Amino acid sequence: MTINERLFSTMKDQGISIRELSRRTGITASTISDWNTKHTNPSADKIMILCAVLNISPSYLLTGEEEQSTDMVLSQDEKVLIETYRSFDSRAQKRFANYMHRIKTTKEE
Repeated sequence: MTINERLFSTMKDQGISIRELSRRTGITASTISDWNTKHTNPSADKIMILCAVLNISPSYLLTGEEEQSTDMVLSQDEKVLIETYRSFDSRAQKRFANYMHRIKTTKEE
């Protein structure tokens, strides 16, 4: 499987359209579409952005293999919280972070 095939397979698995990926990454929809229709791959400067938004490792996108990692494994609920946070504009992200801080502070008291 090629890089662009892994990219579009991941998008399909996560239910993310070209338009939505464009919105989340700032990469134009036509560029993303070209990767699919022209069977080209994203440039190096786009790889990290794509991986962050799709919550996949660059190793997976480039090679199809996950690297051994000591990173924290997230539950599905945690992934949903992160994805929800990322979908907010900066103002809503700040409100969400403040809300989470208040919950944590209340719990500690």
